Amino acid sequence: MVKKYSALIFLIVFIITSAQNLTIAYELTYKPSTSRKDSSRSKLYFLDIINNESIFRDAMRRQSDSLIFYGNGYGLGYPNNINDKLYLKKDLKTNTLLKYMVLPLSRDVFYVGVNEALAWKLFPETKIIDEIKCQKAEVNYGGRSWTAWFAQNIQTSEGPYVFNGLPGLVVEIYDSNNDYLFKLVKIRKSNHKNLFSMKGGKKVSWEELTKLQQDYYKDPFSFTKTQSIKVMTDDGSGGLKKVNLRESTLSIQSDLKEYNNVIELNKKIDYK
Repeated sequence: MVKKYSALIFLIVFIITSAQNLTIAYELTYKPSTSRKDSSRSKLYFLDIINNESIFRDAMRRQSDSLIFYGNGYGLGYPNNINDKLYLKKDLKTNTLLKYMVLPLSRDVFYVGVNEALAWKLFPETKIIDEIKCQKAEVNYGGRSWTAWFAQNIQTSEGPYVFNGLPGLVVEIYDSNNDYLFKLVKIRKSNHKNLFSMKGGKKVSWEELTKLQQDYYKDPFSFTKTQSIKVMTDDGSGGLKKVNLRESTLSIQSDLKEYNNVIELNKKIDYK
């Protein structure tokens, strides 16, 4: 369970910062599968803001980016289920949002522009969340209806993932299906001078991104085949053994079909 911090910490941090360089942590509780009631998971995500840029990514990816930046070269790897990651870069000056995807084996990086506008509706209703006074707002994004609670006392218009533009920090936001819930955990001033962000990549359209995902589903190991690379795994005794590509392909395909409750529901792929 992610540790909760008192409202006093939030307010003190706000006093000593001007919302320029911040690290904001959110706990995401989500249901990657709509058919499995036991599929609920939780992850810690970080929104790092330095000057006019920000990155939203989970704790593991954040650590991995840092390792790559400092010369490891490989980081911590990527999950076989490409649906199970949220990675977003933002230019705060232009409000340009870029969503990233990495193919696990080839490590090819692709990104797509998020151009869906957030037409927020504000309501006078308020409530207290972890001793923070919050106001209600609603928005439609990605084929889902979202309810947000934001704190005007924390004067930054940012929030988790794509959710920004409110007159205060998003403290909590969830969709009407209760599939995704982001909740603020902590906020602090950042002393970092670098975001350790993912470098390079190819810009694609949503249609091209869909095709890349469909191609990956059809043959997750196509890269290793074309490059004549042997795929090995731990044999449980400190050694390596060859991966059964047919069995692994069927396993990855099964996971992609089962755990496919993506946040952009209107971009969901019907894997066959």
